[in-house]
Amino acid sequence: MLRSIRWTLQLWHAAILMLALIGFGTATYYGSSRAKYAEVDAELAGRVHSLAAKLAGPLRRPPPPVRNPDNLDPPPNNPNRPRGDGPPGELRPQDRPPFDRPPEDRPQGERPLRELEVPPNLLEPFGDGHDDEPYLIIWRANGEIIKTTAPNLQVPRPGFQLEGPQPAILRHRGIIREAYVMGPQRTGVLIGRSTQRQRNEMNRLAWLLIATGGGVLAIGLAGGWILSLRVVRPIRAMTATAATISASQLSGRIDATGTASELGDLARVLNAMFDRLESSFEQQSRFTADASHELRTPLAVIHSHSELALSRDRTPDEYRRTIATCLRACGRMQGLMESLLLLARADAGQLKLDCQPIDLGQIADECLSMLRPLAAEKFVQVEADLPPTDITGDPVRLAQVVTNLLTNAIRYNCEGGTVRVAIATHEECVELIVSNTGTGIDAKDRPHVFDRFFRVDAHRNRESGGSGLGLAICKSIVEAHEGTIELTSDENAGTIFTVRLPSRKSIPEIVS
Repeated sequence: MLRSIRWTLQLWHAAILMLALIGFGTATYYGSSRAKYAEVDAELAGRVHSLAAKLAGPLRRPPPPVRNPDNLDPPPNNPNRPRGDGPPGELRPQDRPPFDRPPEDRPQGERPLRELEVPPNLLEPFGDGHDDEPYLIIWRANGEIIKTTAPNLQVPRPGFQLEGPQPAILRHRGIIREAYVMGPQRTGVLIGRSTQRQRNEMNRLAWLLIATGGGVLAIGLAGGWILSLRVVRPIRAMTATAATISASQLSGRIDATGTASELGDLARVLNAMFDRLESSFEQQSRFTADASHELRTPLAVIHSHSELALSRDRTPDEYRRTIATCLRACGRMQGLMESLLLLARADAGQLKLDCQPIDLGQIADECLSMLRPLAAEKFVQVEADLPPTDITGDPVRLAQVVTNLLTNAIRYNCEGGTVRVAIATHEECVELIVSNTGTGIDAKDRPHVFDRFFRVDAHRNRESGGSGLGLAICKSIVEAHEGTIELTSDENAGTIFTVRLPSRKSIPEIVS
């Protein structure tokens, strides 16, 4: 299953979709959770600060008691005080109420807040801490609870900063969230509430995200399955078409219509490959048939002359003529076999080149000198422009190319025509140009002139001595030197062959 493109696409699609949904759901859940709990914390902090500010009013020092206006009798709690001591209207320190004495005059352990009164209106918004109600607890500095609205809750007293103003401090105890500050005169004020409602809302949000994510995942997987079907359908069509193609049936092609994606490009590439394969098989079939036909003629000559010579007694001259005829036929076969062997090695990338520094102009001039008698026989004038040109190549193979091109230019020229051979040097390459003033080659035949055993009907026939392999051999040798050969021809205006060879200094010994 994992080897299937369809299942692989589906699994990757499912994994990516799940990761995206999990990431989105997690971010949404924690974002909402933080927002809700931050809202609760802000509410508790605001309330506790407001309450601490309101408690400052009741904790103001009460006014001093009224002194006896006649100053006749000492206060009842100090019978030993003499009358008339001290300035009028002022009580002695020991006569002041305990909560109104300065700290240095208080007895050890005495607390100033025992008279604290919390106004009832401040307790109205608070409950006992159940059902999401906020609760209030006020401590003295010694840890004694002054007031609480939740007597059944066990709330640990937080540590308070005893000096200086202090912001509200937040703490969490399970589902309880609390805010506390230091109130006036070292009181500790705490407000808390349960967050069960927020927790329930977050649980509902979690289930909603899970359900929504599951639905989106199911829809996405279904869409991915349908999409994978559409993606795999062209591949299956390619597989079915490729399965029908064989050596005997190469005409099948993949239907690439309606496929504009990379698979359409793949289908077109495969179709082009099938075209090349079909062309190669057809060329191989023609090559085999043509080679058999070419070999059959000299074999038939040898066979017929041998039978004729053995049919009765012959004179020595007749035997000699028969043997000479058979020898010429064998030479023809030998040349054909050597040409076929050269082409086979070139096709296999095993054409060996004896590369060395050579003068292409000198090689072309030597080939031209050998073929001047043929040109004179055909009444063809030869013109040459062959300056010294140093390149790296195989002199024997390049001489074979020049000889084949010149032979064709002379043989298929009109009587009294002209053959011109020239060399032009460029920065990147060297050009060898062979042209004639013959009748030219038809447009329909030009793409096939380098095919093996191809002959133009009007000129290239077996009687003229050509096997149809000369230009194919030229192309193989030039390509082995990493060069190119081109044909330019106009009807009734002659033909031009242009060979371009690289001007660099080294060519591999074996071209593969």
